[in-house]
Amino acid sequence: MEETKTPKTEKKPSAAALKAALAQLEEQESGKKKNTVIFRILAFVCWALAAVAMYLPYIGLNLPFGAVRVLFLDPNNWLPVIIDVIVAGILCVVGARLWIYANHIHPTKSHNKVVQFIWNQLGVIMAGIILAPLAIILIARRKDLPQKTKTIVAAVLALVFVGASAGSADYHPVTQDQVNDVVQQLTEEAEGYGFTDGDGVRWTKYGNCYHIFSDCQSIRNSNPDNCTDGSIEEAVESNRARLCTFCIKRYEEAKANGEVPGKIELTEKIGDLIEDLTETGDDGNGNE
Repeated sequence: MEETKTPKTEKKPSAAALKAALAQLEEQESGKKKNTVIFRILAFVCWALAAVAMYLPYIGLNLPFGAVRVLFLDPNNWLPVIIDVIVAGILCVVGARLWIYANHIHPTKSHNKVVQFIWNQLGVIMAGIILAPLAIILIARRKDLPQKTKTIVAAVLALVFVGASAGSADYHPVTQDQVNDVVQQLTEEAEGYGFTDGDGVRWTKYGNCYHIFSDCQSIRNSNPDNCTDGSIEEAVESNRARLCTFCIKRYEEAKANGEVPGKIELTEKIGDLIEDLTETGDDGNGNE
C-alpha cells in the first residue's frame, strides 16, 4: 500500500474544544441533541439560592439565614453570617461549573468578543454580583456594627470572594468557531489517509453506514453510480453516522498486523487526542 502523508496541523486544539467537538459529533451520530438547558437552569437556581443566602429580606419570619438580615438583626452574632457567606460562595461555584459544563457542549455561537467573554465567564460575573454588595454594605453601615464583627465578616467575605471567583472562572473557554475548526481539521486529517478513491469515506445510496475501505465486502459489488465518496462529516450529514461493522473488523485485524496507517473514526481520533492531552497535562495552547 502506498504510504500517504497526513496533513499537519498548525496548532494543537485545546482539550476543551476537542471535548465539545466530540460531544457534538456524538449528537450527530445518535441523532439526539444533549439537553444543556437543564444545566443552565440549575446554574441560575444555584445563583438565586446564593443570593437568598446573602440577602434574604426581613419579612417578620424568624429564618436562620440571610447574611445581611442576620448581620443587622444581631450585630454581635457573626457566626451565622459567615456561614451564610460560605454557603453562598459554594453555591456560586456549583452554579458556575454547571454553566461551564453546558458551555463545553454547546458553546456560544456569537462572534462578538464581549458577548463571548460574558457568556464564558458568567460564573465570575454572578459571583461578583452576589458577593460584592456585602462589602459595600459593610462600608456604608460601618458605624452600626461592632469592630470585631466587621473585621471577621470582611476577612471571610474577601476569602470567599477570591475562592468563588477562582472556582467560577472558565480557564479554557470554547466558542462554536473553535469547535468547527477542530472538526474540519480532524476531518482533513482523516481524509489524508486515502483509504477510498475519494476524499475519505464511502457510502451507498441505499446503505445506512459509511465505509473506510472502498473494497469492503458489503459494497464491492455495488453499482458505482450508487456510491458516494466524501468526508466523515458529509456521511453523517447524509444520515450515515455509523461505521460499517465489516470495516471495523477489517481495520482492527489490519491494525494488529501493522498493515494500515491507522485511519479511524473521527470520534475515536478526537478521543485519542483528548487522552494524549490529559496524559501530558497540555491544555492545547502550549501550556502544561
